[in-house]
Amino acid sequence: MILELDIGNTRGKWRLLSEGQVRSRGSFKTADLRAGHLPEGWDLLDPRRVRVVNVAGPQVAETLIGHVQELFSLEVEFSQVLLECAGVACGYDNHRLLGVDRWLAMLAAYDRERRAALIVDCGSAVTLDLVDNNGCHLGGYIVPGIGLMQRSLYLDTHAAKSAQDITLIESLGAGRSTDDAINRGLLLMVLGAIDRALEELRGYCEEEPLLWLTGGDAPLLSALYQREHHLVPELVMDGLALSNP
Repeated sequence: MILELDIGNTRGKWRLLSEGQVRSRGSFKTADLRAGHLPEGWDLLDPRRVRVVNVAGPQVAETLIGHVQELFSLEVEFSQVLLECAGVACGYDNHRLLGVDRWLAMLAAYDRERRAALIVDCGSAVTLDLVDNNGCHLGGYIVPGIGLMQRSLYLDTHAAKSAQDITLIESLGAGRSTDDAINRGLLLMVLGAIDRALEELRGYCEEEPLLWLTGGDAPLLSALYQREHHLVPELVMDGLALSNP
């Protein structure tokens, strides 16, 4: 069995694989892991390997290494960005500066269809990466995540001070209250960025590129986005099998 982790800046996810099938999964706050608190139920697991994508920094990595060694007597296999892997060539001038979560999402998306694609990871930040038909990463865009933008607006404006639950939004029609106008505007900005990135990618391919959505806010965006797309909540972890086979 293989234990896989996707550790983000705010939250993390884990799953246990056996013969390619997910046997159990869970989530945790990255701050809890940083403080040395393991996800609930790990003491019952018996993995043979531990594969990890970590963008939360070296302190979290060191904490995890210690706990995995103590619990399972295993080494942690951290994924890294390479110049090329699984048919995808990194487009950054310095590949070491690309976020490994973005890299794994690209590997997993391209491996599924081998077609030009826009890969959008909707987390604390929203990242949009362009990959052409040949697997060449053309670069990407990074914008603030929906939650970050919402908190910023409510902190720095006098118009409203209590954020409405953005997951209640069911359409992008113009808001009829300040709360609605803010939330719908934030969603409109992110979906507009997706449309603009797709327009950019179309200039590099003959057929319509695929769109992949992943990350914590992906289900919300998926429900509102009217064009064809693929929602894959664990796309980043899917890439671990390609980077660390």
